[in-house]
Amino acid sequence: MRKYIIALIIIVITFSGLKNLRELNDLAIVKAMGIDITDEGKYKVTAIVSDTSDKESTDKGIIYDAEGDNVQQAIRFIVGKSPKKLYIAHMETLLLSEKIAKENFMETLDFFIRDNEGSNNFYLFISNQSEAEEVIKTINEQEINMKEMLVSSTRYRGNSNTKTLNDNIKDILRPGRDILVNSCKVVDGKIKIDDMAFFKDWNMLGFLSDDNSIVCNILNNNVENTIITGGENESLVVSEIISCKTNMKLENDDTIKIKVDIKANISETGKNVSIQTVQDTKSIEEILENKVERYIINLIEELKNTYNTDLIGIGNLLYRKKSPLFNDPEYLKKVNISVEAKVQIQNQGGVIKKW
Repeated sequence: MRKYIIALIIIVITFSGLKNLRELNDLAIVKAMGIDITDEGKYKVTAIVSDTSDKESTDKGIIYDAEGDNVQQAIRFIVGKSPKKLYIAHMETLLLSEKIAKENFMETLDFFIRDNEGSNNFYLFISNQSEAEEVIKTINEQEINMKEMLVSSTRYRGNSNTKTLNDNIKDILRPGRDILVNSCKVVDGKIKIDDMAFFKDWNMLGFLSDDNSIVCNILNNNVENTIITGGENESLVVSEIISCKTNMKLENDDTIKIKVDIKANISETGKNVSIQTVQDTKSIEEILENKVERYIINLIEELKNTYNTDLIGIGNLLYRKKSPLFNDPEYLKKVNISVEAKVQIQNQGGVIKKW
């Protein structure tokens, strides 16, 4: 009798997982989706659906769009144009217009967070100076893989990161931290990964400069590779960061020390730059250290006095270390921050300059 009971349990477990099974042919698999707000206050959803009828190897899909009073209604109205229900579990890219990011950010994301079919492991973008619809149509027309473009931008420029919506939500839920979201736009008919959008209390305030986007990513340990320069003209030093680690330490209740350890290669120099001795290398390291420190100090001043938003987790450190300063709404302006950058040149480019 026991073996029959075990067999019955196995059968129940095996087939209970099929209760929500649907044929692939009944689903319109969404690759990317953009959401705008119309002048009438309607949500407009534009989606790229995989073209399963296309026998050729291509990333181009079929564009569908519809409007509704909310995101779910707009998506459901697409059924009137598509014979299949949109399936977002494998979606790679979600693009929100700048207007939504500034006024209806969490309200718009609420549908995707609650949807039990979605994985939330897609990349979130803010459309910068372009309608989300325009960006989505350009992505489809040019058969762009936004994941590959984002990974490349993060890896080689450092002005973006590869956080998914799940990662963004975790940042939103952390006390004492505001979020950064990648942005993109259409320039001369082409897609460009642009400066990062910065937020305060879940609503977007604006876009960082390229330098500040990179510095924020350095301080948040999201940089794999980028370029830093020191000096000018004939004294120019260009170095490529190959490793970067940032540590923030609370030394007392109101003082934080930020230490950045960088390993870099020299990739270009002006004709007056000598790298023939150990002291020459140390001098170049000092030049780059001062440059990095100035960049970080300038960013912190802007966070305190211009942006008034915590994009590097200062408040979260105060919260975790139970500093009473965290309870002060003006903690960002009152905290004392010291910065130390340490640069180690790993490779001089294989050339000893003598000219």
